[in-house]
Amino acid sequence: MTGPGDDPAVRIRVSEAVVARLAAHHALQVPGVLALQADLGRTLLAAAGSVFGSVARPAARAGTSATVADGRAVVAVIVVTRLGHNCRDLAQAVQQSTATAVASYTGLQVTVAVTVAEVILD
Repeated sequence: MTGPGDDPAVRIRVSEAVVARLAAHHALQVPGVLALQADLGRTLLAAAGSVFGSVARPAARAGTSATVADGRAVVAVIVVTRLGHNCRDLAQAVQQSTATAVASYTGLQVTVAVTVAEVILD
């Protein structure tokens, strides 16, 4: 009996946009994450690409980016939280939740880097 993963002729490519969207969805589910924040550098590159005609791709979801190659996904997530949440613990929770979910959905090995970009003080 063979399963769906047993056919060497079947190749599946998960796009970077899909990985970034999955990461964004699951990062936002972590208690303490208020929002995701866009990466200014990526936003400027996308804007320059639209003006000058280069092939710079915009982020699939503001606050996340992903690179997929050789069965691995490298994901970056930029989060906003509120005063009272330990930033280290929050980043670890986002990292764990996001990596587990993306790996489960895609079958890729996943590495997640989390940046806490802002802490709301109200």
